[in-house]
Amino acid sequence: MTGRLALALLLLPALSARAGEPKASVEITDRYGAPLRAYPAGASAACSPVTLQQISPWLVLATVAAEDKRFFLHPGVDFRSVARAAWQNSRKGRAVSGASTITQQLARALEPHPRTFLGKLSEMVFAFRLEAGHTKEEILEGYFNGVSYGPLLTGAEAASRDYFGLPAKDLSLAQAALLAGLPKSPVNYNPRKNPRAAFARQRLILRRLLDLGLTGEESYRLALAENISVREKETYFEAPQFCDYVLRRSGAGKIKTTLDLRAQQAAAEALKNRLAALGSSHHITNGAALVIDNATGGIIAWAGSNDFFDSVNAGQVDGVTAPRQPGSALKPFLYALAFSKGARPSDLIEDSPLYAAGGHVPLNYDKTYHGTVRLREALACSYNIPAVRLAVKTGLAAFLGKLKDFGFGSLDKSAEFYGEGLALGNGEVTLLELVNAYAALARGGVWLPARFELESSAAPARRAIGRSEAYLVTSILSDNSARAPAFGVNSAFSLPFDFAAKTGTTKDYRDNWAVGYTPEWTAGVWVGNFDGSPMRRVSGISGAAPALKEIALALEKLYGSTPFRRPPGIKTVQVCPVSGLPLSAFCPASMAEVFAAGNLPSGQCAEHLPPAERALVPAAIKISVKFPADGDIFRLDPQTPRAAQALFFKAAGAEGEITWKVDGVELTERGKSASWPLEPGRHSVFFTALQNGKPLKSKLVSFSVIE
Repeated sequence: MTGRLALALLLLPALSARAGEPKASVEITDRYGAPLRAYPAGASAACSPVTLQQISPWLVLATVAAEDKRFFLHPGVDFRSVARAAWQNSRKGRAVSGASTITQQLARALEPHPRTFLGKLSEMVFAFRLEAGHTKEEILEGYFNGVSYGPLLTGAEAASRDYFGLPAKDLSLAQAALLAGLPKSPVNYNPRKNPRAAFARQRLILRRLLDLGLTGEESYRLALAENISVREKETYFEAPQFCDYVLRRSGAGKIKTTLDLRAQQAAAEALKNRLAALGSSHHITNGAALVIDNATGGIIAWAGSNDFFDSVNAGQVDGVTAPRQPGSALKPFLYALAFSKGARPSDLIEDSPLYAAGGHVPLNYDKTYHGTVRLREALACSYNIPAVRLAVKTGLAAFLGKLKDFGFGSLDKSAEFYGEGLALGNGEVTLLELVNAYAALARGGVWLPARFELESSAAPARRAIGRSEAYLVTSILSDNSARAPAFGVNSAFSLPFDFAAKTGTTKDYRDNWAVGYTPEWTAGVWVGNFDGSPMRRVSGISGAAPALKEIALALEKLYGSTPFRRPPGIKTVQVCPVSGLPLSAFCPASMAEVFAAGNLPSGQCAEHLPPAERALVPAAIKISVKFPADGDIFRLDPQTPRAAQALFFKAAGAEGEITWKVDGVELTERGKSASWPLEPGRHSVFFTALQNGKPLKSKLVSFSVIE
């Protein structure tokens, strides 16, 4: 019979429902074959089925000599051995000899029977039927795959690898004789626990081989002299959560994964080092780390927790797949969407107080406001208020849709459910989703499913965002100068190679993230507590980021890194840092900014005038709407009666009679402050004032009211 013997086919139709092929255990290795973890199959025994051609001929001969010297002559039961055993047992008054053939032992392995007279009779009948339907070679193959060779070891291949570290086809005569002695009593002849008995039986089997003419004198002598080294029982337990993830999604046998044990150990060590440095004073008990190969989507490292065996801190929870709030780590995808809708890194946005009638008041991490800032600075410094304004401007539904394009399947609620807080990460995602989404940015906007099997077919890719938009985000996230106002010039993201990175921290300090990438690989770290309790005085840059830095430095040594490559269609333009527009001849400073070629800024900076003209311009009377600010968003409070909810407009720089207009309709109330009942929708407000007999009009301010 060619190919692997399917033991289910060894059984006659009447018996096929009662027994089948022994299932192979699962052995998971890294990409280079280094073992990660093994999972026994069926009755908790390792098993690696092979063909008879993959068994050493010495093991076949030694097994026949040890167990059934007339195997090729009898029909399944050796009646001469049965008679001999019966005579010896009756003479001694107890069982001192057995007569089970190889076929009977296979029958017993497939269909265990009680060790009674009737059980023995059933075993013989089963053996006859096996012999009637199959060749001796098929039965031998079934035997070598189905019998026990020791604790948690089924089959010769699993036993050979366990005891000697060799495939069964490479066994020497001496090793084969030792292995052939085990099925008679795997416990009593275990060479690790009972080496004296095991090697005594080995010598007995070698002598039988010589006496039966199955080996020559010289081979016999050399086998007796061979120094056999039985390996210590290997125990390996690398990347346990990753291996569990693979097991749930794979079949049996040996699975070569994309994991690199070197990177795995570096990531786990970096995580452990960081958590130890933070100590108990910050109340951080756990973390997770993940690394993905950008070219293939292959998972390189997966540390699901700090210590798998730490039951006190739920170490067996997998932090890579556990849903958590990502905080600001979602902002890059919002900015990518904005760039796809025509925004530019040099565009200005307000970082000023933003109020909502329902009590929602977004704040920056540093609890301050930074006035008018460029989008580059707003993203690099992770300012919250500009992100909320940008989310409302681009549309929350569009933002949620874009996040799903980047693979965030965990965000399964509606845009209305998340509200503008989605820009600040109020939904729950997994570290696996987050790192894989950043890997899409590293690929120039192409999303690939994360994969774990080295030899699996390539998964279908999809474009999540344009190459230009992905590059603009990468340019910002790798700009150490742009993030310096918030994180300093020597932050954990200041590395000696191109590295784009972002942090995330939830407002209640329950989750702390750092994700970064080069063109070659993407890595992410989460730290926190699996029980959901908050950390103390830890942000993404001080909590997760140092662990990410240690991982990034290790990965750069292992795989190297290259500079980010500018795609076609990206242009550099010198702009004014104040206005974000192309320079005029009078701008006192300039900065280089990158743009999509089809979305270059037009016009010229008008903030700066020639000195002579500036001296001639009279000091203008400046009036403005102090509250609300342009772009503010207010939410109606469902717990408060509608009639009791109102805005109180405030004027700045104006004196005398002040008249307010909302959506072009004049309010009856006048003065520096006026109330207006909240109504859902987009609105605009301005006021006019009469000063020194001259009418003045404030700039129009737009705001929104949502339910």
